[in-house]
Amino acid sequence: MSEVLKRKVIQHMLYSGLGGHGSVFFSLVEGDVNKEFDYRGVFCGVVDMREEYRDKCNQLEIPYQYLKKKHGLHLASMYHLFKFFYKNKPSVIFLHGVTFGIISALCYKIINPGTRILVRDTQAHHLKTKAEWFWMFFCVALAKRIVVLTEASGEGIKKKFGWLVGKRKLVTIPNGLNMAKYQPVCFAPTEKKIAIGMQSRLQPIKDHSTLIKAFKIVKDKLPDYTLSLHIAGDGETMPDVKKLIEELGLSQHVVLYGMLNEKELLDFMQSLQIYVHATFGETLSNSIMQAMACGLPVIASDVWGVNNMINHDKNGWLYTSKDHEQLADKIELLITKPKSRKALGDKARNFAEQNYSNDVMFNSYKKLYN
Repeated sequence: MSEVLKRKVIQHMLYSGLGGHGSVFFSLVEGDVNKEFDYRGVFCGVVDMREEYRDKCNQLEIPYQYLKKKHGLHLASMYHLFKFFYKNKPSVIFLHGVTFGIISALCYKIINPGTRILVRDTQAHHLKTKAEWFWMFFCVALAKRIVVLTEASGEGIKKKFGWLVGKRKLVTIPNGLNMAKYQPVCFAPTEKKIAIGMQSRLQPIKDHSTLIKAFKIVKDKLPDYTLSLHIAGDGETMPDVKKLIEELGLSQHVVLYGMLNEKELLDFMQSLQIYVHATFGETLSNSIMQAMACGLPVIASDVWGVNNMINHDKNGWLYTSKDHEQLADKIELLITKPKSRKALGDKARNFAEQNYSNDVMFNSYKKLYN
């Protein structure tokens, strides 16, 4: 029997579009430097599978399938997902996110009782829809383990489902990054030219309007500086973002990048001097992790799922959500005080190395696989 066949098959189910799932999945595979497990991927969603994911799967030699899904409860998708599981015969089914996939996984487990079902919960609780809470119930009831990204997230699940959670159901494992890839960049000391940026999906749970308004204030207050705002990502709020930029007369100073692949995103992060993450809630933000790993000083909303990552003045700065004037003050401070900017970025990098490496993440998941 070949070495590959001896390894446990870990079947991951992921969202086919832009999101943190793909980054975590590939970081996890890269963290398995000794190739202890055999990974398979199913990318499912109402949107097409990103070409970046296809390229990355091919590069890492990960067998994968793409499953096009319709909105809502789609029985045909459940059936096709079950067929993928049956074909790959996994030892572990790993669901990235609370989805209908739990039903297909359970059906497979009925005929293969030894299969473990792991669910990684990534959505901030106060932003979950009724449908997501519905699937969360099934995941808590049926999965072997629920992986949460923070202790606070685990406490929220315990509060919601009580005795159903049990004592060993929840496991806290933060996301991880390839620290050799996400590296700080040394810039020439051009203190008068500052690039500020944010990357995320453009959707209602992100607060791009506060960032843009704050940038307008800072730009007007510091006319001697060449300031630019860089926004990466796309989504349903893009028209509103464009409209606000035009209304504030910032069209020449704000760059909208749209969707970026992994290489472009890394280049984007390493081109910035300040990273701002304006959001109404997260679970554990990959974008903030990537910014920290790149040694960027981070300013972010003081909201659930962010303030558990950022300890104010220790590894970043927090501002009151929706308060664009307070955000502007903090951006101005980092612009005008380059030593503070450098010191905060160094603290962020050190924190990322200690807490968010893919080596640490892989070793934690390895225990669950075994």
